[in-house]
Amino acid sequence: MKTWFTTVKYAPNPDREEYFGIGLILVSPESGAVKVRFSRDRVTRINRALDIEKSSLLESAMHQAEGLAKSREPLDIKHLEYLSVYENGVIRYSAPKPLVIAHDNPDESADDLLEQRFDRLYHKLIADKEEENAKREFKGSVLGTIFRQKARGNKQLSTHLDIGYNVQDVNELNSSILLPEVRLDFIGGNGSIYCGHFFDLHVSESTLSKNISETLNLYECLNYYYNRGLRSGKKEQKLILDKNQYGSKGASKALKMIRLITEDKPYELKEVEDINQFMCEVQEEVQSMNVEPFTTWITKHSPKHLHSMQ
Repeated sequence: MKTWFTTVKYAPNPDREEYFGIGLILVSPESGAVKVRFSRDRVTRINRALDIEKSSLLESAMHQAEGLAKSREPLDIKHLEYLSVYENGVIRYSAPKPLVIAHDNPDESADDLLEQRFDRLYHKLIADKEEENAKREFKGSVLGTIFRQKARGNKQLSTHLDIGYNVQDVNELNSSILLPEVRLDFIGGNGSIYCGHFFDLHVSESTLSKNISETLNLYECLNYYYNRGLRSGKKEQKLILDKNQYGSKGASKALKMIRLITEDKPYELKEVEDINQFMCEVQEEVQSMNVEPFTTWITKHSPKHLHSMQ
């Protein structure tokens, strides 16, 4: 599926030829889909840094660009090419670039695939770190968001665990294998690995299946590289489900699949309804096992395979 993307740049002072990426447009002529997103947070930070007042002209230009996604007429690539050549106001359009998206998963819809690629491009080309972190904070179930917010303010939990941790930051592992892109809701080290991840059952069945698979693969990597693949019988890696989401489409299938997978593996399936009670359970566990934050623990425990290579 061939698509095209254009970055939109802000020129606060055109005479100085300073350009800042603030938006992304993605067009799929094949499906007629058009996606547009601007980072108004980034515009605000740029204006503050340059001591520039909010521009109604810029806001109008962004609204006009956002209207491309709502137009009944399909967006022609030639129109983007025209804008890239002749637009010379407060925003500039880069020449549209082709992007081939391989649709090789029959369980994933073309719309879902397009949305995923658009998000990746936006985060890579436009979003600042602050905006990326804020967006991640709203991913996952509502219960997961509440847990992370409360856990960060809980001295006992934050002493023992890293909250909202991106395991891809483990450079020792990423140098040898490509870790799944999973952000665990909490993680700590205690001789093996103690961690948990909330699943969002409101997503499509194909996305939920992908999330479950990637999380389990991540757990397998952690167990193999830090615990030599041994099965201690302890279920310290938690797959967490929000019982309030059990009415969601695909929830029953997800429950059957997860229960089947976790029967003989060291994953604990937690079905949570009362977040405060769950937090107390986690707090008691990490204190009794003397769990310490993963970022602290990992500095003293290199992956097992690295020991054998030295």
